[in-house]
Amino acid sequence: MTGLHALFPDLDPAAHADLEAFLQTDSYPAGHIFHMPNEIGRYVFFLQQGRVRIYKLSPEGRALTLLVLHPPSLFGEMALIGDGIHDTCAEAMTDCVVARIDREVLRSFLGRQPRAAIDLMELMGTRLRAMEQRLADIAFKSVPQRLAALLLDLAGDPVDGAAPATLVRYTHQQLAEMIGAYRETVTKALGDMREANLIRIADDAIILVDPVQLRRLAS
Repeated sequence: MTGLHALFPDLDPAAHADLEAFLQTDSYPAGHIFHMPNEIGRYVFFLQQGRVRIYKLSPEGRALTLLVLHPPSLFGEMALIGDGIHDTCAEAMTDCVVARIDREVLRSFLGRQPRAAIDLMELMGTRLRAMEQRLADIAFKSVPQRLAALLLDLAGDPVDGAAPATLVRYTHQQLAEMIGAYRETVTKALGDMREANLIRIADDAIILVDPVQLRRLAS
């Protein structure tokens, strides 16, 4: 399953089946680059398994992660707009299963299915708001605030009273790139959170021990 029903909820079953028939699905290793800035996009991608990050690179090579995508997600949508030139990088953070569709095929499908075009516009609007919020946080919030908000977001902001949330371990460098900070600063902030018993760090995971206090810190 590609998760298309979640991405295009307004399509009827027949239209979903038509779209599924156009997809080519493959597995990709962690570190695979799906597209780079200034490339002309040939495909739009549907993430089925794994995690993909969308990021920008400074002229000095410093990365700023704008989004971390979890399935089901769509990316590479700039291929549909204008000349189809990408302005970000998309990289597999883990081993991934991703389906792709030729941009001209998807354009034709969207022309026949205006409800799918509206769903795609709403998805792109939601993603734009998320990126704008990320940039606003970088400009106006401290590193501990941004880090607390990021950990809650990556864990799905656990419900009060639920068991401590666990998220797959990210490196300090990856976390730093997601909040626009230096790795050393993130390492110190994580240490402070651990000493305050807000989080616990295991071999392969970060455990959110006290989501309520993390929310207060993030606000």
